[in-house]
Amino acid sequence: MDTTLLQIVWTVFAFVFFIGVVIWALSGRRKKDFDAAARMALDDDKSVADEQRR
Repeated sequence: MDTTLLQIVWTVFAFVFFIGVVIWALSGRRKKDFDAAARMALDDDKSVADEQRR
């Protein structure tokens, strides 16, 4: 195999993988999970504040 062919195959594979990750991340099925992950730090602060009041 020629080095150029290996570089082409690797580039195509990386591009297809990247597009797959983007589609996975932007899919509607994942929105609930990502929204929960985005709120995780804020929700932790609330629980710490509640514990400090006790």
